Amino acid sequence: MTQQDFLTLDEALVRLKVKPATVYSYVSRGLIRRIPQSDPRKSRYAREDVDRLALRKRGRMGSAAAAESSMRWGEPVVQSTITYLSHSGPVYRNRSAIDLANSGTAFESVALLLYTGLWQEDPMPWPPVATPRDLAPFLAAHTGPVGPEDIGNLLAMITLALGMKSRGAIEMNEGNSVAAARMIVQTMIGCIGLLLPARKFIERLLGETIAAYVLRASGAKDTPAARRAVNAAMIVLADHELAAATFTARVAASTNATLFNCVAAAISSHVGFTVGTATNSIETQLLGHLKSKKLLEALDLIRDYGANRFGFNHPLYGEGDPRAELILDTARALVNRRSSQANIFPFLDTVRKSGAKPGVALALAVLTKALGMAPGSATALWIIARSTGWVAHALEQRSQAFMMRPRARYGG
Repeated sequence: MTQQDFLTLDEALVRLKVKPATVYSYVSRGLIRRIPQSDPRKSRYAREDVDRLALRKRGRMGSAAAAESSMRWGEPVVQSTITYLSHSGPVYRNRSAIDLANSGTAFESVALLLYTGLWQEDPMPWPPVATPRDLAPFLAAHTGPVGPEDIGNLLAMITLALGMKSRGAIEMNEGNSVAAARMIVQTMIGCIGLLLPARKFIERLLGETIAAYVLRASGAKDTPAARRAVNAAMIVLADHELAAATFTARVAASTNATLFNCVAAAISSHVGFTVGTATNSIETQLLGHLKSKKLLEALDLIRDYGANRFGFNHPLYGEGDPRAELILDTARALVNRRSSQANIFPFLDTVRKSGAKPGVALALAVLTKALGMAPGSATALWIIARSTGWVAHALEQRSQAFMMRPRARYGG
């Protein structure tokens, strides 16, 4: 946006005819985007968000305008019983994701909750799924260099390949969607091994938990603290309501596409430069400066490129993203004070004082680095965790039995 796209606090108050506290409430609820400053009265507020709220208050927004504005962080457009977004993070079927992560709940329990609505306090380990033999040539073709920038596309391709040889049709016709979802998750975790120097797909072991499998596939040291950290991160990232990629999955599901197609479509949306690949920018640019203790240069990067490029200031969390803070807390506990990574946290404290609040892309990059995972693991872990939510939304969309086909307002 340009400077003209924003209003001062006084201008927003005039348009909305409310008190400053009400504007701050709108920001915290994600209804108005804000460029924060140390002095709240000097902050800038998105003009289109303010105007939309002003029209709603006056009762003048017609159905066409309301429908159009809903596509830009506006009114809810899809009925769902999966996830509610509160100021303290996502709530999965009436259970707080943050509480689930802090309580040590297994990711497997959360996945089943999202898929089916059923809750198992002590879930049985997922049965290992043998990698289909016809995928061997595909995996062999990608045992060469798999860079961090390629891992998202690789996971999309492997998911599409899983749906071949009638496996997609079987998922649709025989109702084994949960088994198919587990196959997707397990196969993608195995692909993390392709980021390591050995470039090898890692099969899951009998009885191995998902968190332990992630650590082993990534070559990271498997400790109780590391398992808790991975498990907690995957839980809080499992779903986030109608994120762009989730909406993509629902659109695909509305055409009765298989789960493999829905998840592959979602991955393709997720790896856009404004979302999933933010982890690559953080790993290759921001954290590189911090490793060499060039803190001022890292701050300059944020000023030059903008906080959004590096995943700061999620529009739905005006006071900071609780998912990111939880992941960063677990990462902080893993880092030795004498480690070269220890200066990341003082840097983040400095950035917070300037009004830039860390997001999950940054938190994931810090966590995977603290665990000793290969570059690109943050992108992979985000996709693997979120695929659980994509599957849940795809299944729910099927049950609603209508095709998503909005109309465009021609302006040519």
